[in-house]
Amino acid sequence: MTNQVTQGEPFLVAEDLSAIGTMSLGAVIPIFATMGIPTAILPTQVLSTQTEGFGTPAKLASQDWLSDTFSHWQAQQVQLSGGLIGYVGQISLLQQITRAVSQLHLPLLIVDPVMGDGRSLYPGLGESYVNAMRPLVQLADVITPNWSEAQFLTGTEPMTTEPSEAQVNHQLVTLKQSMASDGQVVITGIPIKGKVVTAYLDGSHSELVASPKCPGHFYGAGDVFSALLSGALIQQVSLSAAVHLAVKGTLIALRQTSAAGHERRFGMQLSQLLQWLTKQADNQLDSKQ
Repeated sequence: MTNQVTQGEPFLVAEDLSAIGTMSLGAVIPIFATMGIPTAILPTQVLSTQTEGFGTPAKLASQDWLSDTFSHWQAQQVQLSGGLIGYVGQISLLQQITRAVSQLHLPLLIVDPVMGDGRSLYPGLGESYVNAMRPLVQLADVITPNWSEAQFLTGTEPMTTEPSEAQVNHQLVTLKQSMASDGQVVITGIPIKGKVVTAYLDGSHSELVASPKCPGHFYGAGDVFSALLSGALIQQVSLSAAVHLAVKGTLIALRQTSAAGHERRFGMQLSQLLQWLTKQADNQLDSKQ
């Protein structure tokens, strides 16, 4: 982190806004509100639906608006406490955001390089998008790719078998080498021995955190995780404490979503997570382990 994070100032959240479904901005906004974090919302694209499960969505890219918004904030001397960059979906937009955050010198920049899952890139994204993501990763204090995205970023052929702990650690170290010297890496969604593992590297310390696997695919789970992790880091807890909180909170949302029986393509169920955050997260964050 370049400077001490200033609480109370807006925290930038730049990712897509889907008109249907609880994911991306639709997931981050209520989580941050519950955690008492003021936000500066920057929709990278406005979509009629998410990009999976509904065919090709209607899209409204916001390149001109983004430029005008940054200029207006600068003119009004709006100070940002940090930023979370999620799904962008267009190379030109990604390059624009990379230039903007490089000029902002944010105290804390978290990048969730949303590009794909299940060993495949998301619809409409190719290797050129992965290449365009790497300069943004280089600027980040913390990155949170899933297992597939981690391999895309390191130029590794996505594995078809479960990785060993040594292979996970190799990905962590390789990703860290692509960042600034104090960059921190968190990899989510690693399939190991019937569990879902989140691995992180903080300096020379790494840890694998396992949680039960909920069957099936959950749209928006990564958005929930990155929001929870960001919310904890904003309040200056350790990376270890932030990862453990994010893993536990995401599991609460996954279990509710699974039990609800709704179509998964509509995203995550968050009410139980928000209740848990309201009742319990303050004590965990105050401990600042």
